[in-house]
Amino acid sequence: MSAEHVYRIATTGWLHCHGHQVEEVPAWPRLTHSALVVLDLDDVFTDIWRFEGKSEYAAALIEKRVRTEGLVEGAAHIVVHRLVKLPRGFQAFFSAISLELWQRCTQWAQEQADHCLVMMATGLLCHNVGTDQARVMLSQRRLMCFAQTEEGMVFGATQALGSGPAAMASAAKVLTANHNALLTRLGPEAVEWGVLWSTQVPDSDSCLEAVRSVLGGSPLAMPDQELVLAGERVHTVLPALAREAAGRHALNPSLERVAWRAERWVAPITVVTALVGLVLAIVGVMVGQMAEQQRTAGLNQRSELMALQDRIQAVATVEAPLKLLPVAEFSRLMDDGARYDPVAFLALLKAASGRDIHIQRVRLEAAVGQARSRAFRVDGVVAPGASAAVTRWVSQMVASGWTLKAVDPTYPVPGAFSYELVAAATASGNVKP
Repeated sequence: MSAEHVYRIATTGWLHCHGHQVEEVPAWPRLTHSALVVLDLDDVFTDIWRFEGKSEYAAALIEKRVRTEGLVEGAAHIVVHRLVKLPRGFQAFFSAISLELWQRCTQWAQEQADHCLVMMATGLLCHNVGTDQARVMLSQRRLMCFAQTEEGMVFGATQALGSGPAAMASAAKVLTANHNALLTRLGPEAVEWGVLWSTQVPDSDSCLEAVRSVLGGSPLAMPDQELVLAGERVHTVLPALAREAAGRHALNPSLERVAWRAERWVAPITVVTALVGLVLAIVGVMVGQMAEQQRTAGLNQRSELMALQDRIQAVATVEAPLKLLPVAEFSRLMDDGARYDPVAFLALLKAASGRDIHIQRVRLEAAVGQARSRAFRVDGVVAPGASAAVTRWVSQMVASGWTLKAVDPTYPVPGAFSYELVAAATASGNVKP
């Protein structure tokens, strides 16, 4: 169901469609609401012409030819529904209506208090029809066909001459026969069928059957709705199609079309804005909850860290029992004895000294006070010209876990050297080879 107020101006009079109801209204009424007005007149000349030259002059070229050939009584206004540029020219799908009627329509639309967009039924016929597609529509007793291919546009229309179903079926057969080759080539998947306006179900059934027979299958059906006019049922796609095509095919100035379209966007934008605001509010609440959880977790971790620090401090301030002090001292002495084992040290020293180094004395010096550790003092002499041997010896001793500190040689002879060697675990000072 469409909430739009749609007016159909036909040869038989004006009809107002709103909701599921249709009512007859006087011509040129004073409107208090926005409206879509569709000119669906049987006596409007519509065709597709091809011209050479620039498409900017299409309306002028068509108007001149219409006037010359006398296709419209009196002055005419040209409405170009679609232009297709072709090699060395263009094609125009147009309608020529009485200039007097056109001026009356535009003036009436401008006098209304709200938006009033005027369009033509033939403009709805070609709306959104793409290349290699076609649309067949029935409007009361007139059957119309529009198609577009790579070669250009095609239009055809037939009017039932009688009042019975047989006359409508005959008109449908004429139209489908005229476009048999095109419709057959396009196939049912590329052809749309719709009822723009009809109160007679047999008429639409006979037209649809004629189209099916040419296509070899059912065309794509445009969704229609059922309205009620004075107890009579009307099948139509007019309200939905008019709303869909108004932004492109309305004959009003572009500013009025934009204003109408912007007004239709207000409600969806309001809904979207409300949804976005709701989502942002929910996200804000969730972020707040997550921040509170993080803050609580941080406070808990801080409390645990402070408790752990208190426990460490408490352990650090605990003094060892006096009866364990002799045991601890004995353990320390045993550790130092293992580190400064003379037999193991002499074996290591012998392995590290080559033929160019002569070890003269090895002495284990006791620790003095808190500032000095136990150490081996090694006095030796290097062969003349073999100073590099001392560097290798120092590197090997360091690799074996000793820290070396150079001291003044005990024997003042050429090549003499002296080092203090401290186990790495208790070493202090720098290595100076």
